[in-house]
Amino acid sequence: MGTPERRRAQRIRFRSKAILRYGDKLSLEAEVDTRDISLKGVFLKTESLIPLHTACDIIIHLLGTTSAMDFRAQGVIRRHDPEGIAIAFTRLDPDSALHILNLVNLHAVE
Repeated sequence: MGTPERRRAQRIRFRSKAILRYGDKLSLEAEVDTRDISLKGVFLKTESLIPLHTACDIIIHLLGTTSAMDFRAQGVIRRHDPEGIAIAFTRLDPDSALHILNLVNLHAVE
């Protein structure tokens, strides 16, 4: 029997590329797998472990079959696990929130 799911925000799974900037002009600009995303945050699959509670800026490149778009957010590193890092959004502009909401509505996993 698994651990009960405690997160309440609906989320989706997809692959994309992200740029994470943090600290004194440090950045993680490698291609990453995005495990899940919601209006509350995102999980990035990476071997780089940034310290918990580190503030960061994130740009996620969403690539579709016929188009591409970016969304930007500010966040904080909330969790590590063997696969990567979880970022809680602290600021998400209205356009980016709308893009995420549309993605979740179109591609929600059950």
